[in-house]
Amino acid sequence: MLSKLKNNFLLILILLFGLSIRLYKLDQYPVSLNWDEISHSYNAYSLLLTGHDQWGTVWPIFNFRAYGDYPTTLNMYLTLPLIKYFGLNAWTARLPSAILGFLSLIPTYFLSKLILKNKKMALFATFLASLSPWSFFPSRAVFQSTIASFFFITGLTLLLYALQKQKHKLLIFASIALGLSQYAYHNTRVVTPLFSLTILIIYLNQLKKMIKTHPKTVFVSLFLFLLFTIPQLLNLISPDSQARGRWTFILNQDAINLINHSRGQSSLSPLLARLAHNKITYFVPKFIKNYLDFLNPYLLFFKGNTQYQFGLPQTGILFFSCLPFFYLGLIKLFRSSSKKLLFSWFLIGLLPAALTYGDFPTIRAVTLLPLPYLLIALGLSKFKKIIPIFCLILLSQFAFYWHNYTHTYSQNYSPSWQYGYKEAVSFAKQNYSKYDQIVFTKKYGEPHQFILLYWPWPPANYQPQWDFHADWYWVDGFDKFKFVNDWEIAGLALSSSTLLITGPDNYPPGGQLLTTINFLDNSPAFDIISYED
Repeated sequence: MLSKLKNNFLLILILLFGLSIRLYKLDQYPVSLNWDEISHSYNAYSLLLTGHDQWGTVWPIFNFRAYGDYPTTLNMYLTLPLIKYFGLNAWTARLPSAILGFLSLIPTYFLSKLILKNKKMALFATFLASLSPWSFFPSRAVFQSTIASFFFITGLTLLLYALQKQKHKLLIFASIALGLSQYAYHNTRVVTPLFSLTILIIYLNQLKKMIKTHPKTVFVSLFLFLLFTIPQLLNLISPDSQARGRWTFILNQDAINLINHSRGQSSLSPLLARLAHNKITYFVPKFIKNYLDFLNPYLLFFKGNTQYQFGLPQTGILFFSCLPFFYLGLIKLFRSSSKKLLFSWFLIGLLPAALTYGDFPTIRAVTLLPLPYLLIALGLSKFKKIIPIFCLILLSQFAFYWHNYTHTYSQNYSPSWQYGYKEAVSFAKQNYSKYDQIVFTKKYGEPHQFILLYWPWPPANYQPQWDFHADWYWVDGFDKFKFVNDWEIAGLALSSSTLLITGPDNYPPGGQLLTTINFLDNSPAFDIISYED
């Protein structure tokens, strides 16, 4: 009884810690909403006020257009009620990720307890999940992966408990959670059906037993899962759904062009050149490398991702003190009673990341979580006496990480979060009536989206001038706003009564510099210039 109370007390402490570090100054760190966060929030705002998104689509189900990358819709719908009651701001944009990132710790604990068969090690795995950069960083910004991860982990945990413990009622909730995960992120549309089927095969005897004892529950659960899954699988072949894949798939158009170029430049005979340079010889090595990258200690524990919206630079996605236990856990995995499940999880969970190009795509690999934490706990299980000391080491590493996250990273990498748009839009709004035209640079992304949210612009009055090319919807203007590529601005012939918001020291002569907006490292972000008679 005393042990159970202690266990519950420690679990509550871990959960409170995980919640607090996800909610503390959520609107300030990261330092600005990026364009993806802006897009999700404004489209939710548009649906709330008009019943259609900013492109006029009525209550989209699978994807919404955004910039032409067609993200999934679940996060947008989770954001909508928050905007209704608390307004359009950074808090309401990020709160779904923060809350569901925190709530993911609960199924992580129960899943760890089921697989590790030890409450103490399950607590440790949950503690690791609460502060590990891989799960912590994306839970403080709008990442569809975090939303998907919550529903995926929850559904996976419920499914395993239902089968292993013969708790048939959990099967219905597992079907709903796994079904919803497919509407949260592109990756889970592939991983969830494949891994769910794999689990049913692994636990086929338990499934047969449940069919005999509770057939109605099993078939209702299957019906619910298919109700979510079949439309989503059919949607996979739609152009909207494939838009993102055209950019990120290993064999995208750039890769095909490179294959053709290599073949054309080859000194081999045409036949040998074709054998040496083709889709198979290009795809297979990169596909294998993408898998092996997630076993690479340098990438996992020291370097991390070089896309600075996905993590801190030169910082591992797992704390380096966990390194020996991670690989020890891999070795012990071969003797684990759950090895079929965990090996299948590794292969299927990493499939979306392995099929795409990019520098160590950790966000696309979130369907692997919390498997790495389970492996670390498995590797540590023979050293239970050092767990309290090791937890203190992890806390000290997180303290250092947190200081870097809120200070050095925020200051030096504010451009990665498109800092300065809010201030630029505020200036334009204050001076809107003074000018007939406002010209805005596209240097840092899509300025129209920041105007829409920070104004906020009434969705019913938003009528953009746009064109579509290179798989992207380019907004060139609306109302009195005009959006121009930064390299074109210096050559513009600007009429009088024009306000120009441009990159630093990049504007035609004849204007008066009104102000400069700086990034947080004090380097210039925007120059704002007035052109008048």
